[in-house]
Amino acid sequence: MRRALLIVVLVLAVMPAGGALAQAGCAYRLFVSGYFSGVHVYDACTGAYLRDLDPLPRIRGAQAVRLGPDGLLYVVSELSQQILRYRNDTLAFVDMFAGLPPGSNPTAVAFAPNGDVYVSGFETDEVRRYSAAGVYLDSPVPARTAGLNGPDNGMTFAPDGNLYIPSFNNSALYRHDPRTGDTTRVTPAGTPGLVRTRGILPERGTSALLITAEGSGTLLRYDPATGTTGVVRSGLATPTGIDYAPNGDLLIASTDRVVRLDPATGADRGTLVTVGSGGLDGSVFVAVVPIAGSVPAQVSVVEFHHAGLDHYFISSLAADIQAIDSGALRGWVRTGRAFNAWSGTAAGTNPVCRFYLPPANGDSHFYSASPAECEAVRARFPTFVHEAADVFHIALPDVSSGACPVGTVVVYRLWNGRTDSNHRYTTSAAIKAEMLARGYVAEGYGPDGAIMCAAP
Repeated sequence: MRRALLIVVLVLAVMPAGGALAQAGCAYRLFVSGYFSGVHVYDACTGAYLRDLDPLPRIRGAQAVRLGPDGLLYVVSELSQQILRYRNDTLAFVDMFAGLPPGSNPTAVAFAPNGDVYVSGFETDEVRRYSAAGVYLDSPVPARTAGLNGPDNGMTFAPDGNLYIPSFNNSALYRHDPRTGDTTRVTPAGTPGLVRTRGILPERGTSALLITAEGSGTLLRYDPATGTTGVVRSGLATPTGIDYAPNGDLLIASTDRVVRLDPATGADRGTLVTVGSGGLDGSVFVAVVPIAGSVPAQVSVVEFHHAGLDHYFISSLAADIQAIDSGALRGWVRTGRAFNAWSGTAAGTNPVCRFYLPPANGDSHFYSASPAECEAVRARFPTFVHEAADVFHIALPDVSSGACPVGTVVVYRLWNGRTDSNHRYTTSAAIKAEMLARGYVAEGYGPDGAIMCAAP
């Protein structure tokens, strides 16, 4: 039966030709925080200066800018001890989300999978936790835990569900597990190139983290699986904030400009924002944010593994993720892998259907972004439970060449070929090769076997 399904997968899918996702102009803004000049807004595709987010002095000592799960922009104003919120469509000021005790000097804001909001206090050497309504809950990382000294603006949650904290003053990286409450230093003293840790960015297609070290002018890669840290690029001028451009380039704030780098090698790809554009002074953070209404919000499709079953599962649904992270569904753990998709219809994308395969067929799930394949599976295998027609939206590769639209990331689908049928979905070519070596079968299009094309 499974071989028949594979034939359906490879023959019946109907796909659009590869090409750039359609959009009018640039659908993303680039926010750059100037510690002395406020938050500046640029076209994320061209680097053209658009406006300041808010006139001084409401934002004083601008730090992290993040798009929250409520669709609002959260801006850290270090010197006023506040987290401010702005609309993402008009950029109008909304309110003060939270005020911190005097002398805290907040730098970072990060959003946990369960909706809690984490805020770092640079001077108090702690991480505070707030409810989605802005109510202070506790300090899950108390002052100076494990030597934490100067938690900085790059603090973020990674696909493994852990909170990673750059510790500026002692040039270190820390990991906090919100499920256990444990906080540990994960980089030893004297790690080559890690001097004045500043920005953190989960690397696409891997479980690694990209880190900027302001004091050494270095871009590093930290691998949580092995605990190793390596240099990607040196010789940068005071690198601070880091994010991905709409086209997949790395963007790094570097001495009052924003430079482009090759995401794999760190090689120069030019300058996006020129020195001092729009009055930028003291660049410390960058954030690429989709303009509200121009494209649907992106969602993270998180991967889990059950060692006992040797099954993989992916989901972008908050209820699924919370059930696994809380331990309600025993045996499942995050692999640290994820890819991005869209929450709704975006130009050039399709809805992704999800089927549950009952125990007799594998006790697992099957996903497809081809409407024809979804219908064919439903008709051919009536015992499969059609759970949803649109768990997320994603682009499709060209049916002949397997080429993904420009600016998207190839997703591979691999079948275990066993009676307990299960698929693994990954953006990693290395994982694809590993699974093929284990006897898995690639299901996809073109010589590379692409099955979907993830959001950047």
